[in-house]
Amino acid sequence: MAPGIGGIPADWARAMTGPQAFRREQERLSHVWTFLGLTSDVARDGDWFRASLATRSVFVQRFGDELRGFENRCAHRGYPLRTADKGNGTIVCGFHHWRYDQTGRALGIPLCEELYGVIPRELDARLAPIEVATCGSLVFGRFPAPTDVPFATESLEDFLGLGFPILAAMSQMPAAPIYITNPVKANWKLCLHITFDDYHGPAVHPGTFGKLGYLRRYNITYARFGLHSCSISHTDPQALEKMAAECRDGTFRSSYYRIFQIMPTLILSHFRSDGQFWFCVVEQYVPIAHDRSQLRAWLYPAPFPADRSPRDERTRTLTDPIRRLMVAHYFRKIAREDHAVCERTQEIAHQLGEPPIIGALEERIVWFEESYRQLMEGAASATATAERL
Repeated sequence: MAPGIGGIPADWARAMTGPQAFRREQERLSHVWTFLGLTSDVARDGDWFRASLATRSVFVQRFGDELRGFENRCAHRGYPLRTADKGNGTIVCGFHHWRYDQTGRALGIPLCEELYGVIPRELDARLAPIEVATCGSLVFGRFPAPTDVPFATESLEDFLGLGFPILAAMSQMPAAPIYITNPVKANWKLCLHITFDDYHGPAVHPGTFGKLGYLRRYNITYARFGLHSCSISHTDPQALEKMAAECRDGTFRSSYYRIFQIMPTLILSHFRSDGQFWFCVVEQYVPIAHDRSQLRAWLYPAPFPADRSPRDERTRTLTDPIRRLMVAHYFRKIAREDHAVCERTQEIAHQLGEPPIIGALEERIVWFEESYRQLMEGAASATATAERL
């Protein structure tokens, strides 16, 4: 019997080694609920932000009480409608001044009757829509899939399952977050794999996590919920269910390190900076190409009460600014160290033609790859159905 934990196929790195396989992968994942951004960036009527959904540029905009999303591509000649990361204003193309309403229909087209022989409404030019839903302050989106595909009608709440109340509570930001972004010369899956790895601390992070020595599997609770997984530095097998219930009824208090992996690209962490001061980070590795990704991260104080002393509470106005800077510093340091490993692995990705030997502290990598295959197979069915229609 082979050592370690099996479950990863020999071709697991195929989409890391060439543009064609990567494009097929991303086309299939475009129908999966994917984190796009924060509701704070679309708080006012007319606010919008730009994001990437399976490598396709999209934008989300607020129209009154409703959020709508569209592919960032004018129906006329394909010019990008949003050329900044965020802003406020009507949907007007900068190439020929085509103007769109909140449904994505072009209702303002210069010289429309003269050039096209019909009025704008009769031309019926439309933006490609995306489905949008929220969980707490997190905005998710996906491109529509045929309705006879099983996951196509699944709501975001059903997709997240037990994670929905946890993400809704964890993503409440009591202060403006620190935003960090960084390019990584490695495939997005490599970047995610290292976040599921509780084995590499002493080798990769000798100045931070490595000081603790090797973690022990019996001190950690790993759990799966639907396609997703989590790690909690606690031995209660019901820790996930208890946290979900406490987040739902508003009684959760900060305790223990917790990290949640949400398919396909999102990570939420809850960790202690010092004493009983806790932080959260919303983290995403955005696929750019088969060998490039983009880290996006938002760091902020955890929105939960904690067992701090009266003295700590009194001095928070003085210590919190310093604490935020230190947390951001160490996050950047740890991310750089992780990214260096990913980039070196990417350099020989074409040689990864066999399954890795996975141990018990890397078990969630296997879970991720199983969920990835499940999504890819379901999305392949969606693509095949769409091609037949």
